[in-house]
Amino acid sequence: MNKTAWNFFRMSVVVLMAASFLGCIAAIPIAIKYYKESQNYVAKAELPASAEKVYSTAVSMAEEKELKILEKDDKDLLIKVTDGKQTASLKAEAVSPDKTEITVTASIPESQERKEEQKELALRIIDKLCTRLDVKYTIVSE
Repeated sequence: MNKTAWNFFRMSVVVLMAASFLGCIAAIPIAIKYYKESQNYVAKAELPASAEKVYSTAVSMAEEKELKILEKDDKDLLIKVTDGKQTASLKAEAVSPDKTEITVTASIPESQERKEEQKELALRIIDKLCTRLDVKYTIVSE
């Protein structure tokens, strides 16, 4: 093999290895931090999308589900909704132009019968948002 062919072969291997490595990074799921505060269940995650896209997707999902929007702040990218039994809020904060930290908070219900369903509400909201944005995730309990 002459020197030019050998250099071309080596560069091809390097390019293929780099592409494989980048593909592995893209396949790593995001982590959703899930925990209980004194009055709420909270789920937080960093999504690989702009804050505006995450927020507008959340608003669209709320409108599609015909939830009552209690508060909608387009400037601060905050939405608070209820279905009459449960209340939740979502706040989107830009980390960079293509990365957003979201915080979903669900209040702890007073009724014992809905506690488990309410506990999972914050996770269900992020699950539906990640599905809509085509983002893979894993849950990390704190």
